[in-house]
Amino acid sequence: MRADAATWGRIPRSYVRLTGDRALPPALQDRYIAEADALTPDNPFYVHEIATSHLGVQVHPEPLADVLHAVLTR
Repeated sequence: MRADAATWGRIPRSYVRLTGDRALPPALQDRYIAEADALTPDNPFYVHEIATSHLGVQVHPEPLADVLHAVLTR
């Protein structure tokens, strides 16, 4: 299933990019971000980076909590 520009991307979007992720490598994350931004160029992702992996976010959730707090209070 692909996103449709007419129905997707009207609200602000954020992407939490995990620079140490091996399950979803940063290059693939960058591709997803770029493809989504190309589909809705007037509403690009706000990209937040955390130097950790999927497991790292679970073991040390504080950086993710900080990002989520910033997104929700923006």
